Amino acid sequence: MKKAGKTLLLALSLLLLVSVSAAAQERQTPYIYALYNPVVIAPDQTSGNVTLIWDGGKDHPYAEVWVRVDQNDETFIVEQGKGTRNARVDLGKRYEFKLSDSNVLLASVKVTVERGNVSAQPTPAPITTPDYQPPYAVNGKIRWKKAYGVAPVNSNLQDSIDNRCISFYVAAMDPRTNQPLRGDHSQMWKAEDEGDYHVCRYALKLPANTQVRVIAQMGGDGLLPNPDPNPLFLTRAWVGGDPSQSQPPQGAMRAFTGSKYVMLDRRTPRATVDFELYYALPRSDGPR
Repeated sequence: MKKAGKTLLLALSLLLLVSVSAAAQERQTPYIYALYNPVVIAPDQTSGNVTLIWDGGKDHPYAEVWVRVDQNDETFIVEQGKGTRNARVDLGKRYEFKLSDSNVLLASVKVTVERGNVSAQPTPAPITTPDYQPPYAVNGKIRWKKAYGVAPVNSNLQDSIDNRCISFYVAAMDPRTNQPLRGDHSQMWKAEDEGDYHVCRYALKLPANTQVRVIAQMGGDGLLPNPDPNPLFLTRAWVGGDPSQSQPPQGAMRAFTGSKYVMLDRRTPRATVDFELYYALPRSDGPR
């Protein structure tokens, strides 16, 4: 009986591994999907939020997200190679969120809204815990002066402020080749501001016993080790800050301090690396 039980357990384990592998292969980039779909709202509500997650992959660092509501024309949401954001959806309407590049459809997802037991469905929201559970991970923050404003990821100022962290990511680079390790993407979430600074927290899973260089960047990661050249991230004026400081001076661009070399092992399974965005002037070696 014990042997039969072990055989059954082994078979179930292999089946689970095959299922996980198949699911991972199915979600190849480009993709866009919606968490908690259909969106369930309370009986007395008429609208809710859906969390969209997308990635255009390395060949589409400027992928765009659009939405079509019922039979209306498509509406632009954001140009960002990968990201996550909440979108408002109303009861009685049909939504199709599309990921495209140069008018070529890469992926799409249809979202519906229905009334029901909201306690059975988590509320879509940014990650709020600073703890990342995998055994080997680097955690930290990205901060920048409030006077710099926030990236105008949406025509609505409040939406840009609420989603100010989706333009950032943290990556692990191989110091020998200066190429990114194509593993898990960093998780980003909005944290409490620190005085005159906006703050985003992140978590990134790393391989064990491997030295990496941890860097912060904006936009799409498909062009690493080079930064995304989109002026929105490098040089264009941002919104919601001090108009005299919301754009880098002539000849300067946005950059980050804080990159570090990290190697995790059993004795040191976690590390902290913090970054600060600044305006990099010619021959500048620190924040201004």
